[in-house]
Amino acid sequence: MGWVTERLTRDERDDVERQLEFWYSSGYCPDALLIALSALPDGTRQRPRQSGERPGEFLRSRLNGWFRETSDTTMSEVHEPPRKGQSFEAWFANNRRQSAADGTGRRAPRVTEAGRQAREQARAFAASKRKDPLVRLRESEQRRAAALDSLRVEGAPAPAIPAPPAETRATPRMVASFAARQSVTARSPQVVRIVERLRAEKRGPSAAELAVLRNAVRDAHHSAGLGTLEAASAHVGDDTSELTSDGLRVLSFLDHADENRLPIDAMIRLLTVAVDETAPPQD
Repeated sequence: MGWVTERLTRDERDDVERQLEFWYSSGYCPDALLIALSALPDGTRQRPRQSGERPGEFLRSRLNGWFRETSDTTMSEVHEPPRKGQSFEAWFANNRRQSAADGTGRRAPRVTEAGRQAREQARAFAASKRKDPLVRLRESEQRRAAALDSLRVEGAPAPAIPAPPAETRATPRMVASFAARQSVTARSPQVVRIVERLRAEKRGPSAAELAVLRNAVRDAHHSAGLGTLEAASAHVGDDTSELTSDGLRVLSFLDHADENRLPIDAMIRLLTVAVDETAPPQD
């Protein structure tokens, strides 16, 4: 039909694939299509492909003669394929039957003497009473400890091992302050407006939009930091009359801080839900 070095555009390839899909679904196999491109149903030879004729046009013009043209037929009815094809399942079943009849089916590979010995060694190793990996590790630690004890001078006291530093753990107020800053940033009007527009348009941000979004997030972080300072001052002085909306939200997170031992991510989600449930509705 074409040349090996011929390159098709995307539209040309799609056109060829659509046409081949129709003829394949109509019962034409590749051999039948090659015959149909060379001759008409009555045996008349078709002209070869001309120079400059695109593959889609060539297929369409040569295969038009294989549509039925009677008055009681539709445009999708075609002549019987010039050569019957078969499905992959039928070909596979026939190939298996032929292989069984000829004795040419797949046989188990023959194992050499070296392969047989390696297989027996692997089986013996798998069947051996090997110790549990944890038991082997403990025995290794015991041997190491015994070796170190053998180096100690008789009568000398054992060296004192310094205690590890106390584990630092995030306090509930620290987690509440972090969760408040994240919440204030996520509820920033500029950030929400940009994210909702991208979500409505079902696309990612462009380079310019990404720069604007970064600036909006940076401004929201700055506002959240100022709100944290306001909330800390109000928490000490117990005066909330001068607090902004960000400061009030941070203070609400601090008030909901609880002395529990939940993981940090779970504590953040719990604080956010508690604050959102108790917050007054927005206008």
